This record gives sequence, C-alpha cells and structure tokens, in this order.
Amino acid sequence: AFLGLHHQVACPLLLRAASQRAMGGHTRFFHPNWFSRYVWGTFATMNLAGFIADQSYGVDRSKNPDILWPWWHEIMRKKEKGEIPMDMPGYMLVKYRNEAEEKWIEQRSEEFSDYLNVMDEE
Repeated sequence: AFLGLHHQVACPLLLRAASQRAMGGHTRFFHPNWFSRYVWGTFATMNLAGFIADQSYGVDRSKNPDILWPWWHEIMRKKEKGEIPMDMPGYMLVKYRNEAEEKWIEQRSEEFSDYLNVMDEE
C-alpha cells in the first residue's frame, strides 16, 4: 500500500516536470531571466543605495572648476597680468613633478629662469 501511494504522488510530479520541460518550462531559481534579474538587479540596487545616501547626506556632485582648481586659476590670473609669460608651460610652475617633467624643466630652465619661483613669492 505504501509503494502504491508513493508512486501515485511521485508520478504526477515527474510527469508535470517532464511536461514543463517539453513546453518550455524552467526551474525555479535559474529561470531564463535570472542573470538580468539578479546580477543587473544587484548592481542597480547598489547604485540606487549610493544615490539615496548621497541625497540624504547632501553630497554635492556638481563639478565647479573655480572650487576644485584654485591653484590653476591663480596661475592663469598671473599669466593674464603679465607676471608669468603666456607660453610658459604649467608643469614648470607646479610644486610636485614627475621625472619626465623634471627632465623638460632642465632643458628649458634658462628660457624661463626669471619666472620659475613666481608662485613661491606670495
């Protein structure tokens, strides 16, 4: 009696699973849209959480060059006033330089020797 009941319960499940596969059915978690739902959904959720955090704490995401680059604007004002020649490269005026810029400064230092310490005179 137990085997008969077991086969009666199991057979409809097996038949239903086989008929779903034949008709284009799928498993529960790995359905045809699982990648777009779970992977892209995870990225979208993280992006949305970051946006909500920015909005709730008032993080300003606008780009304002007058705030972000005041030292460069100072160099440009000195060039406009004539304190620095207009054709003097900006890398000769900055405080920190890489090796290539150091090499270029050595090559052109006599051309702009009068102006190399203009930014330190404040």
